[in-house]
Amino acid sequence: MKIRHLRIFKTVCEEESVTKASEKLFMTQPAVSHAISELEDYLGVSLFDRISRKVYLNETGKLFLTKVTKLLDLYDDLDKNVKELEDNAVIKIGSCITIANFILPTIIGKFQGVCKSTPTKIIVDNARSIENMLCKNEIDLGLIEGVVYNEELERIPFSYYELVVACSNKHKFAKEKPITLSELVKEKLLLREKGSSIRDIFDSAMLLHDIRVNPSWTSVNSQVLIEAAKENLGITVLPRVLVENEINLGNLVEIKVNELNLSNINHIVFYKGKVQTNSFKELINIIKNSL
Repeated sequence: MKIRHLRIFKTVCEEESVTKASEKLFMTQPAVSHAISELEDYLGVSLFDRISRKVYLNETGKLFLTKVTKLLDLYDDLDKNVKELEDNAVIKIGSCITIANFILPTIIGKFQGVCKSTPTKIIVDNARSIENMLCKNEIDLGLIEGVVYNEELERIPFSYYELVVACSNKHKFAKEKPITLSELVKEKLLLREKGSSIRDIFDSAMLLHDIRVNPSWTSVNSQVLIEAAKENLGITVLPRVLVENEINLGNLVEIKVNELNLSNINHIVFYKGKVQTNSFKELINIIKNSL
């Protein structure tokens, strides 16, 4: 049984004549009759009474017509509005914390203004977790700070930010000239967790000098580290955008460290071969032009 058989059946019912149905369908009369016979053979029931070379829809046929009409209406609606299904499909976005704090709200606001029918779901986590979710197809697109390790992931740079080393205005380094790396690592360090792009960038810079660090504080929350640094509990390394206000207020002081230049590139990341809907492409375009 095919949609074609159901359309022919419905047309015969509407026209109450095989001849009229064949004219409306631009088919030969024998072809229409054959299609009806095929449908009845498949179903194992008679849908028409054939009397005096005419066909009359019987009671079984009437019940079947009710179901066929509903089915064809649904099929036609699906065929007509399948594009809307694509527009209404949710886009799942994973974002690193710093991007989520300072960039993502503006991006989503612009996107919702353009693609009003496309819902979004946002997950905020560290870089490695976002990368893992992409590889498991748990999210459609990631906004990742720093290095993207999986070669099967497409990456598009769209912005960057600078990392700064900061301490309390009461710390001994607050009024000193630039310090050395060896001086820095002797101090108590307040760092983001392993797996975060901020920590990855700092650890990578240290490894270039064959230095491994053992922080006093580790946190997934940058604000916790800022407050600890303000209380002179150690030195933190965070994006400038996060600590700039505290530096301007005088609560924190930026420390210049010789041989240390830290910056993080932000990437749009998705799996190679990912089906890109129009909404998906529009989201990427908005992100690329967000700054």
